[in-house]
Amino acid sequence: MVHLIENYYAIPNNMGFTLAVDKGKTDKEGNKTYDTIGYCGSFEETISLLRRKVVDQRLQNGLYELSEALTVIENVKEEIKAAITNESDQ
Repeated sequence: MVHLIENYYAIPNNMGFTLAVDKGKTDKEGNKTYDTIGYCGSFEETISLLRRKVVDQRLQNGLYELSEALTVIENVKEEIKAAITNESDQ
């Protein structure tokens, strides 16, 4: 399992990766529970789906001008890029 950003994870499976979000709960055995966002054939597809999901989540409440929405999109892109860079530096 790969932690991406916030409470999002890429979980390897036999066909690629599952993008999942930590629900903040545990099951009866004490294991964390996750909601599946989507299934992807590659890690790159997982990152793309993550970007779309986070942008959707951040823009869903409120009314934005185009320039403001583009700023949100750019900020999400930079946040993901920073997470990738930090992981590769360790």
